[in-house]
Amino acid sequence: TKLILLDSLLQEIMTKDEKEVDVDDGEAVMEEEVEVEEVEVEEVKPLSLKVLLLIRDQQQKHGLRHADYQRYRGYCSRRLRRIRKAVGLVQGEKKKFHKKEVSEEGLKEEKHLHIPLVTAERAWAYYMQLKFESNSDPRKKFHMINRLRKARKYGEQLDSLCADSDKVDARTKLETKAYHCWLTGTLHFETGKWAEAQAMLTQARTIYESLSQAVGEEEGSLFRQKMDEITPSLRYCSYNIGDASRADLIALRGEGVGGQGGDLDNLISQTREEQAATLQDIEWRGRKMAVKHEKVRLFLLSYQESEQELAKTSQSETKVGVYESLLLDCKDGLQALRDDLLVDPEFRSRQQNGEGKVGSQHFLYTYLQFIRHNITLNRNTVLLQSMRDQLDKGEKPEEGKKTVKAQDIVRMYENMIQNLGEIPTLAGLEEDDDLSAGIQSKITFYKAFRSYYIAQAFIASQKWGEAMAVFQRSMQYVGQARADSSLEKNLVEELAKLETAIEGRQFVAHANSILETEMATDKMAGLELNTAKTVPLVDRLDQYYEDPDLVKGKPNLINFPPEFSPIPCKPLFYDVALYHVEMPSLDHKLETAGAEAGAGGLGGWLGGWGWGKK
Repeated sequence: TKLILLDSLLQEIMTKDEKEVDVDDGEAVMEEEVEVEEVEVEEVKPLSLKVLLLIRDQQQKHGLRHADYQRYRGYCSRRLRRIRKAVGLVQGEKKKFHKKEVSEEGLKEEKHLHIPLVTAERAWAYYMQLKFESNSDPRKKFHMINRLRKARKYGEQLDSLCADSDKVDARTKLETKAYHCWLTGTLHFETGKWAEAQAMLTQARTIYESLSQAVGEEEGSLFRQKMDEITPSLRYCSYNIGDASRADLIALRGEGVGGQGGDLDNLISQTREEQAATLQDIEWRGRKMAVKHEKVRLFLLSYQESEQELAKTSQSETKVGVYESLLLDCKDGLQALRDDLLVDPEFRSRQQNGEGKVGSQHFLYTYLQFIRHNITLNRNTVLLQSMRDQLDKGEKPEEGKKTVKAQDIVRMYENMIQNLGEIPTLAGLEEDDDLSAGIQSKITFYKAFRSYYIAQAFIASQKWGEAMAVFQRSMQYVGQARADSSLEKNLVEELAKLETAIEGRQFVAHANSILETEMATDKMAGLELNTAKTVPLVDRLDQYYEDPDLVKGKPNLINFPPEFSPIPCKPLFYDVALYHVEMPSLDHKLETAGAEAGAGGLGGWLGGWGWGKK
């Protein structure tokens, strides 16, 4: 039936462009007949509903762009009420409820098909809302399944309404069938019926694939996007049935399946534990080591499988997350191994003296340290790539993150060079010349980039001469690294880009240094060097002048004997205001004193004998 519907859809699309009627100008009757036929065709034009395009457009406009399913559910409720009122299928009068379903006899316009579609979308949105809320409240899972079951019910109603009617075109029948199969498959997926879910989802994916080939490029991309959403669920069903390989499961976790990320992590960890029992020994640098600890086995398995997981993702944040998880597992494995090695006297002697035999477990400890350094370098490389893009391209940092400076990148390269320098000093690797040569070539490579960004910091500080000098040092490192045959090819390609960047920046620093030199030359030209010869050296210490008399025995160092210079002496003060002061007259006081003395001479003498007393 799907092939028949697809053939009819292709015929409808092809006949729209092929049916043309050529009528002569003189045959007016034929023109009227053609017009009548066109009117009849318009009257019996089948109903067309682009289900996927319609719901995707409404979802993006009403909340699902930000995963707000509650807002989308409220929109569906309001839209359903408006549609029922417009087509006259309101299911209530005041306090009475009269159920009114859309039937094939009452199917007259496209809005009738919107009723079961919007109802199914409302139930699906409620299911997705409860799915996120069930992470904190597991009891909501039962309500979630009921809502999804209701969405499947109205999807089936829409499918049967279109399949049994001749008023609907072939594309609408195909889309409603795929929509119904997808909802049914999702319901079986949530209830753990993997075989039924796989069958229904496969049917939906097949229909969408057929539609993507029958329509244009723009609408076809929408169908292909829906197919990509269904594919991870199909692989998860195959895994539970027993048809999936382990690599498919890892890829499935990278892409994500709704809220199944935690279940996938648990399944992968269980599979790792099953395979960990088979990992008994490992070989590295020509030595075979036994793996006894469970934590070490699990870490080595996750490290081997991380390459596939990293290859399937291009987001830097995802890669950093994988590296951080590996570092934590590596730390646990190192700690467990070290606890056992502390009992070994050879290990303790080697740790204290730096010399001695390196046993099998000790070399395994070295191998884990080597892996830890490599993981740290890879993580820093991913971080550096984003930091360099932001600095070189002038991109604005994301909200909540600080602006990247050249000093930050220099500090990252310093850490990477330090990590590389520690690798040849690990126990058992001191005499490995090949490893030391490879590490040294990488150190030279990173030193070239470090010097480049040091020069960038000098340019930001407008120290042009220092920037040019460091640029030249960076070019020397580039030449040394390129001459080393042990350097990896991808690093050699980065050296070519670095050399081009150095040349461009070096010209900028050179031009600015020339401008500074010209300004200094202009200042020197303003100095009067002819008069400098007659001025003693002690008076022109801030001027540069090559005086030939300094080496002939007649230097003009200082004026001797020194010239007299005026100095301030102790001041003398003269009171010239005293002669301008008019003193008050004291004559009246002098006359009174004389009269009193003349009148009381005898009385004063006799007063001592009793006269004159009161």
